[in-house]
Amino acid sequence: MFTEKHYLEDLAPNQLDTYLSRGWYRMGQAVFTCRFLLFQDRLFPAVWIRLPLAGYHFRKSLRKLQKRNDRRFRTVVREAQLNPEKESLYQRYRRSFHGRIAPTLRSSLLDDADYNIFDTWEVNVYDRDQLVAFSFFDLGEKSLASILGVYDPNYASFSLGFYTMLEEIRFGLRTGMEHYYPGYVVPGYDKFDYKLRIGPVQFYSEPTDEWKALSELDAYNLPPARMQRRLEEVRKQLESKGIRSNLFLYPPYEANLIGYWILDYLEYPLLLHCHAHPQHPIRLVLAFDHLQEQYRLFFCSTYDDLTDFFASGKNKGGAQYPSEMELLIKEEVVAESPSAEEMVSIIVDQEKRLRPLFRSNS
Repeated sequence: MFTEKHYLEDLAPNQLDTYLSRGWYRMGQAVFTCRFLLFQDRLFPAVWIRLPLAGYHFRKSLRKLQKRNDRRFRTVVREAQLNPEKESLYQRYRRSFHGRIAPTLRSSLLDDADYNIFDTWEVNVYDRDQLVAFSFFDLGEKSLASILGVYDPNYASFSLGFYTMLEEIRFGLRTGMEHYYPGYVVPGYDKFDYKLRIGPVQFYSEPTDEWKALSELDAYNLPPARMQRRLEEVRKQLESKGIRSNLFLYPPYEANLIGYWILDYLEYPLLLHCHAHPQHPIRLVLAFDHLQEQYRLFFCSTYDDLTDFFASGKNKGGAQYPSEMELLIKEEVVAESPSAEEMVSIIVDQEKRLRPLFRSNS
C-alpha cells in the first residue's frame, strides 16, 4: 500500500527514529506514511525530508530572523502541555487556516485520548505574558520531528510559525540530535516550500531506501508523473485502435485509513478505465505500479461510494482528471506486464470478448 497507518500502544525513542528514517510520520496517536497527495482534484507526490544536524549552522538570513524575534519575544521550551490558553490560540489560528485542520488541539495531537505514546515537547513564544505562538515536536533517541505549529494571525508578519521550527532545530543542536524531520514537501504545490528554508535538507528515496541530497531529486520521474505518462501511453494507443478509455483520480486508494483495510481493493491513486460501459457492474481497470515498473490489469466491482470521506475542495483552475469515489474491489488480475504494447494487445482482446456481453445487457 502507498498509504499506511500503524496504531501503536507504545513507542520507544529508537523505534520513532526507525519510523522517521523510513519516511513515516506522526498522525495523532499513530504513525503513517504516504507517497501521494490529492489537493484540489490534482495528484502530487509526497517527498519526505530531513535536515542533518551534524555540522549544521543557521545561515545569515535565519540568524537575522532569530535575532529579531529573540529581542521581541520570550521563548520557553519544555515538555508539552495542553491547556485552555493553547486551545484558544489554536481556535484563532484555525479560523484563519486555509485547508482542513482538526477541530481541536487535543484531537490533532492526541486523537482525543488522555495519553500520549510520544515524548512530545513544545516551543512557546510570548509577547510579554501573552502566548502568541507555539509548536509541538517529538523526541526520538537521535532525532526530533516537528509536528504542529500554531501562531496568532495578528502576528503573521513575524513569521512565528517558521521561527518555532528554528527553535526546534536549535533545541536539537543543543541536545546532540542527529536529524530534524519537518514532514514532507510537495513538488508542484508550494504551500509546503517554507520547510526548504531551514537549510540543506535530504529527501527519502523509496526505491533505494536511502536519504539523498535534495539536489538529486528528479521531479520528472516522481511517481505521479511516471504513472501519468505510462497510463497516457496506453490510452493513446487504445484511442488509435478505436477503443474508449479514460484516466481518473481515485481518492479511495487510501480507504484502509477509514476501516476498509480488510477488503482487497485497488490501491493506486491514478487509474485507466479501459472501456466505457457504465451499466455493467464489472469494470476493466489498468494501473501502473511505479515500484515494480509494470502495468496491472484488473476486473473490478464497485463496493461503497466514499464521497463523504474523500471529497475535497474544487480547484478553480479545473480538475486534473475526473474522480472516482466508489471503492473498486479486485475481482481478478487479468494480466501484468512492463510493456505498454503488450498491455494494449491484452485490452483489445478483452474488449472483443466483452463487447457482445455488453450488447446483450443493454
